[in-house]
Amino acid sequence: MLYRYEKYVFYLVLLLALSIIIIPKYYITGDGSSHVYNAKILFDYLLGHERPFYKEFYAINRDIDANWVSHIILGTLLQALPAWLADKSFQVIYLLSFAFGFRYLIQSVQQDNSFLSLLFFPFVFTLPFQEGFYNYALSISFLFWTLAYFIRHSQRLDNAIRQMTCGLLLLLTTFTHSMVGVYAMVLLFGLWSIEQLTTNKQFTIRQHLESFIRLVWIQSISLFMVLLFALKRTTDTVPHAWTSAEKIKQFFVLFASQSTRNAEVYPAIGVGVLLLLFVVLSLLKKNIGQDKRAYLFIGFSLFIFVAYVYCPHSVGGVGSIDIRLAYLPFLFLLLFLATKTWSDVSKNVFLFSAICISSLFLLIRFPYVMQASRIGEEIMTAKNYIADKSVVLIVHNDDWQRLPNGDSLFQKDGSFIHFSDLLGAEKDKHLILINNYEAEINYFPVNWRDGKNPRASIQELMPGTYPPSGNLSLYEKQIQRKIDYVVFQNGGNATSDTAQIIGLHDDFNQVYVSENHAVLVYKRK
Repeated sequence: MLYRYEKYVFYLVLLLALSIIIIPKYYITGDGSSHVYNAKILFDYLLGHERPFYKEFYAINRDIDANWVSHIILGTLLQALPAWLADKSFQVIYLLSFAFGFRYLIQSVQQDNSFLSLLFFPFVFTLPFQEGFYNYALSISFLFWTLAYFIRHSQRLDNAIRQMTCGLLLLLTTFTHSMVGVYAMVLLFGLWSIEQLTTNKQFTIRQHLESFIRLVWIQSISLFMVLLFALKRTTDTVPHAWTSAEKIKQFFVLFASQSTRNAEVYPAIGVGVLLLLFVVLSLLKKNIGQDKRAYLFIGFSLFIFVAYVYCPHSVGGVGSIDIRLAYLPFLFLLLFLATKTWSDVSKNVFLFSAICISSLFLLIRFPYVMQASRIGEEIMTAKNYIADKSVVLIVHNDDWQRLPNGDSLFQKDGSFIHFSDLLGAEKDKHLILINNYEAEINYFPVNWRDGKNPRASIQELMPGTYPPSGNLSLYEKQIQRKIDYVVFQNGGNATSDTAQIIGLHDDFNQVYVSENHAVLVYKRK
């Protein structure tokens, strides 16, 4: 029976997942390259590598904010690895942390239900990861480890070492992303409450109070960090383009698990059908109320679903709230199922279905990831034509990477939106990239100095504006300094009219055009 080899099947699916990151040179994500670039600036700045050059444009955020962990990991990796390999290594760390953390959590809920962890693939390669939300994605994996540790040691948290370990895991989760830190604190309180109501009926009021104080102590530093982060954000919201009905429709086809191709809707629907089948089976079982944690997991799943349906697009500048929430109810349904007892037949059906779903996701996605990597390699040839210590404007003509037949490599997201930021992360390059969106956001480690933010004068040339327009001389007047290079990413769509509009023909010479026009480089005369 397949279940007898469940552990080996898990490793097989894990290897398949790793292959899509390891085999291509670049696994391209939306914001990922920008994180690598800013991690290089952060560490160059701190280690004194060309600090005077950077200092004219950038300042280091002196607050210790959430959203820094990916930069710390990437910056450390960059000390030993080239930029492309540091990015890839981070992605592998995320994948392994997620897969093993999810498995560890399910085993912590009930050891015999580890087979449920084989369905990790659709929840690793989600839209948040594909769009390069590295901190959010990694924080979800840390959430698993935090909850698992609490479940395993909750009755022995009177030990100072265990308290410190649990607190540090929660702090790591929160420091990586405060939104996920809030999830963790809510769930820890829920798990603690269930334990107080069930296993500790003989406790006195004093013992309950002492246990509660320990929980507050474990969460105190993380809660303080969340409050500090909230004080830096505004309450401004941007409405979502979809109606609630449209959101619900997209939810049930697991749109957030479809990270590249429209065809991924088929395995995504397979995930929903499989989970619905097992939820129905669980409701038919007589042991529905035996493990009270089931109510917590199903309740949290429903809460996140409602939050997803009514959430705006962004809150306080934090965008894409919907895709951050949309896949979580399904993850917590798996934890709900982990509280049940399953027959060998059920386990085998689930294992076989999980293998088929993961394999189909991989088969659909893999050719386009490989093709994207080849385009990425062509874009990176521009580094040979850009001198060190230069100020560079990168103009994006198409973040979706349109193909000659009108299709696009990524039909679900603009994964190429910041890819060329990787040019500034090369070991031998120290560049100011004017399109550095992270420098505009005060909770990231690298910020624009006063008067250097390009949105004050050339907002129409920033990524996300199509077709790009505006005159780069306006920014030169703003900073009282000349731009050294202009790079067109996806230059095949860069017309002479665009070049004229932004003022290239008079002051710049074209010094490089890649073979397939994936990148064009203009140098100041």
